[in-house]
Amino acid sequence: MEERTIEGTNNGSRARGRCPRANQPEEKGKHYVKQSEQKGCESSGNRSIVPLNVWAKNPGASEALVWRADTVRIVSQEQEGKLLEIASACARLMELEDERRRELYEKTGRIDCGVMDAYRNAEYAEHKRILGSRNFDEVLRLVSERWKSFRELLEERRRGELPAWLDPQPPKSVKRPIIVVRFDNYRVDAQSKTIKLGYYNIALKFKGELRWWPRRIQQGRLVIVYDEIEETWYAHIASEVRIKREVPRARAKCGIDLGQVHLIAAATEGGVALLYRGSVLKSEYHYHKRLMAQIDGAAKYADFDTAVWLEKRRWLARRFKRRRAELIKNAAAHFAKLACALGVSEVYIGYPRDIAHRLACERNSAWPYWRLLNTLARALENAGIACYAVEESNTSKYCAYHGCEVERAPRGLVRCPHGHALHADINAALNVLKRASGKLPERLRVLSFTPTPGGVLPAKKRRRKTNSPAL
Repeated sequence: MEERTIEGTNNGSRARGRCPRANQPEEKGKHYVKQSEQKGCESSGNRSIVPLNVWAKNPGASEALVWRADTVRIVSQEQEGKLLEIASACARLMELEDERRRELYEKTGRIDCGVMDAYRNAEYAEHKRILGSRNFDEVLRLVSERWKSFRELLEERRRGELPAWLDPQPPKSVKRPIIVVRFDNYRVDAQSKTIKLGYYNIALKFKGELRWWPRRIQQGRLVIVYDEIEETWYAHIASEVRIKREVPRARAKCGIDLGQVHLIAAATEGGVALLYRGSVLKSEYHYHKRLMAQIDGAAKYADFDTAVWLEKRRWLARRFKRRRAELIKNAAAHFAKLACALGVSEVYIGYPRDIAHRLACERNSAWPYWRLLNTLARALENAGIACYAVEESNTSKYCAYHGCEVERAPRGLVRCPHGHALHADINAALNVLKRASGKLPERLRVLSFTPTPGGVLPAKKRRRKTNSPAL
């Protein structure tokens, strides 16, 4: 079906699921790189350029092994009670382990990334009986992977590789029903669209198409979560797949500036600029915020129920986050498709390195910078396009063509002292392209789009008003 990044699936993300213990032997005579063996490299010797996907870290590779997840919807209603029993045991085990490791970290400063202490804990005997030894082991490995990621972030901050405003926090406990199944404890039948869970001896019917699973080299863990918005179960099937890169003949570069008014403002060397408006995301944010305010206003009444109030607020928050994720995914996939059509082989995204006031923007729900950056990098990776991060300080302050300081003008424009005007976000994208040693086009053709949770819409052309009388 569709590709999502879900916590716990083996999709190549460092902070989330990783490769299972089953190793696939490498093929000889093929020029490809395995994503788990990549090393962070710098492009063209410039430390301000940071690679974001597999093609950027290995520019000469024509093939790569990456983790991807297929998301399908479970339609087996008769297994609802069994799934809830397993999910409650799995979620409770993860909550207890996170709480134990968090207390250990707060008291001693030591981060426990192992699983042996959990095996010795007699309180987990009932959870192990419900989940089975294999799935019990996989849940503990998932918790360990999350804490390993936290430890790596702390080490990077100690080395000074993280921005000053980025403060890593310990992993939070999972608050929704979740089922974790080890890679060798389930089978997928694509013809009958059934997922067979070995230890639990149940078969789950699903709806949706499998994009990555038929191309799998090895099978990863299965994660089943309950969506409270749609009141249904979703299964995330992880697979390690081989993706190929077809380098276009043009080999053009593209600079991107991420913002709130325009989520994506891109400028290519070929003279095409792409604008993705953020008006729908803002309206979604303010709409859900207004609904929450209406619920909060009911707290002054005598018959107010705090439990119902909290549940409604959580439901609205989850609903907004889901629609926001769908909107960003649609925008990233649409941009990757257009970039391929325009012959773009390298994309450079402006990155706010060492800017302290950017912390407030990072916590702004209406503009999730990290989610947008990671989704763009993954979509470009699927399309075979290298993606880099470029330091973006003062990209909106100076003219991309003349290097002089610009003056802000109405309607999102900037005016250069040399007598020309540019769109402010496109000017920033051109400066990012310039820092990536790209060639600035003499003229630009601007294409505007409006991403929504249901898809990407082209901008409507406005009809010009004329003073000529109607015939």
